[in-house]
Formats: sequence, C-alpha cells, structure tokens
Amino acid sequence: MRALTRAQRVLFALAGGCLAASAVFQFCMVGYLMTALLFLGAAACLVFFGILAPKTTAARRLRIAMVIFLIIGICLFLIAEVPVLRDARSDADTDAPYLLVCGAGINGTAPSLSMLDRLRGALTWLEEHPSGVAVLSGSQAPDEVTAEALVMYDWLTAQGVDPARLVTETEADNSFENIQNTLAIIAQHGDDPAGRLAILSSEYHLHRLKYMAEKLGCDPVLVAARTTKASLFVNYAVREAFAMWKLWLFGM
Repeated sequence: MRALTRAQRVLFALAGGCLAASAVFQFCMVGYLMTALLFLGAAACLVFFGILAPKTTAARRLRIAMVIFLIIGICLFLIAEVPVLRDARSDADTDAPYLLVCGAGINGTAPSLSMLDRLRGALTWLEEHPSGVAVLSGSQAPDEVTAEALVMYDWLTAQGVDPARLVTETEADNSFENIQNTLAIIAQHGDDPAGRLAILSSEYHLHRLKYMAEKLGCDPVLVAARTTKASLFVNYAVREAFAMWKLWLFGM
C-alpha cells in the first residue's frame, strides 16, 4: 500500500475535523442542520482531493472539474445570499395598519428562542404603532402540542397587549401560507389586501417573505426581529440562499 503524502495526511485530518464538527452540530445542538450539512460537504470535498492525487492526466482533469464546479456553486450561492443579507434589516418606515408575525417552533406550550426573538419584535412594533393590528400566523406542526399562533397570542397578552389587537391565524404551514392567509384576513376585515402590510420575522427570513408578498400583489414593509445567537443567524442565513433558489426554480 502506497504511503500517504504529507498533503494527503493534512487533507484527511481536516476532513476528520469537519466530520466531527458536523456530528456535533447535528446531534448535540438544536437548529444547526444546515451548518452540519456544510461541514459534511466540506469533509467530502477534502476526501475527494485527498484520494485523487494529481499524478495522472485524468486525475488532474477531475480535480480541475471539481474546482470549477465548486466555483460555480459559490457564485450561485452568492447570487441568492447577497439579497438575503441586504434585506436583513427593518425598513426605515414601518407604519402599516397590519403586522404579520410569522410563527416559529415551540417547546411544548412555550416559545422557542426564534419565536421569542420575533415576539419581542412584535411587542415593540405594537407599542410604537398603537392603532396597528397584529396577525399571528402559524399552524400546529405534527410534533407540536398546539398551534404556534396560539402560543404567540398567550405570550403577547401576558405582556399586556390588548387581545382586540391580535388576530390568530392557525392554518398556515409555511411562509407562503403565512402571507396568503393574512391577506385573506385583511380582506375579511374590509381592508385592502394589496395595501401596506408590515411583515415581521427573523432578519434572515425577510427577503424571501418580501419576494413572496410582492408576487401576491402586496406592498410589504419589513420589520426585522434580531436573532439572539449570531451562530443561528449564520446557519439560517445560509439556508435561506438555498430556499431562494428553490423558490426561483419551483415557485411558491
């Protein structure tokens, strides 16, 4: 058996480190699936370059093809990621008659960290817009004991928000339905669903929501709920790039 070169040993060691990191993010931390997949992909690339030593013409061509493939992938990622980061902030003017608050995961009947970030943002918006109405949108997932909208309602009313200013929408299973069902509620209240609507979610999520709202004929105003953990922001911001490509290729 041919001995490994120094470069191969380095590549395989790095691949082992990436595999270990992938396992930690997947099995020891909550909400980091995208980060785990990225480390897994990095490990696979390192193993590929470690095994395929450039000692033959075919091997060199395969390595060049892989490099080109990776460069194209990075460029496609950046095409989607740049607008995700660009819209990861609140608009200067967030005045609107209605605020859509997008749901997030729950722990039993308690908000998850992501939902808490969004609820704190919603509470601030409601305090700053005393005539505004919040539509709390989120259904009950198969692994949840109640609808996300109801958990948001309980948290906001516990903070002193007038229940008359809150509308619960418990049928939306995804981001598109969050917006679509909210526009239907606005129409039921006799208001213009094509009018100005403030949309609140985690900052990494806003670009995709804006894209879908505009496709539905809505005039969206973005309200960013700041993600408490920077590592979670990075994880989900990366995921959003793939979500945008899925949206562009397959529609809503």
